[in-house]
Amino acid sequence: MKPAVLILMALGLIPFHVSGQSNNDNFRNYPIVITLQFHSLSMPFKDLKSNFSNIGIGIGTEVSHNGKHSWVQQFNLIWFKNKGTGDGIFINTKTVWRPTLVHDLYSGVQLGVGYMMALRPTTSYRQENGEWVSVRKKGKGLFAIPAGISVGYNKYSESTYVAPFIGYQVTMLKNYNKSIPLMPQSFLQVGSRVHLED
Repeated sequence: MKPAVLILMALGLIPFHVSGQSNNDNFRNYPIVITLQFHSLSMPFKDLKSNFSNIGIGIGTEVSHNGKHSWVQQFNLIWFKNKGTGDGIFINTKTVWRPTLVHDLYSGVQLGVGYMMALRPTTSYRQENGEWVSVRKKGKGLFAIPAGISVGYNKYSESTYVAPFIGYQVTMLKNYNKSIPLMPQSFLQVGSRVHLED
């Protein structure tokens, strides 16, 4: 079976009874969202094994649009390491819709905007007055459009509780280089929201 099919099944895209309502109406804003990020510079769902060679970490939070966990605005800061294409720092915000699948199991669809600082993997050079001059590992900032899918578990508790999830995110980077106006990158994500007690 192809890896893309397995990922889609794992992320809850096989038909379930879908409801836009959450199991709880008492969402607490500003949970701590902690993630492991596995990065790849590739077309969506291509060469998924390469993601696991490039690890990163993310931290963020979110605010509900409707007082529930089904519509939220996320804010994330991600750092990742990639020896082949260079490390990066990614700041983004995404609107997330999380319909409930079964009981406390939910799926998620997300779309947002962000800014990525993409660093060069090695020291680079440029010509100045006929001489090659080092520009070190400096990178450049890129406008980014992240879109993703996820599946997770959210069992509400009045005390502090943890809501784990896994996800797959494709990020389109604008002006990555002169020959490719839009460059896709992907992140496999494993993480959890930690909702602190009021």
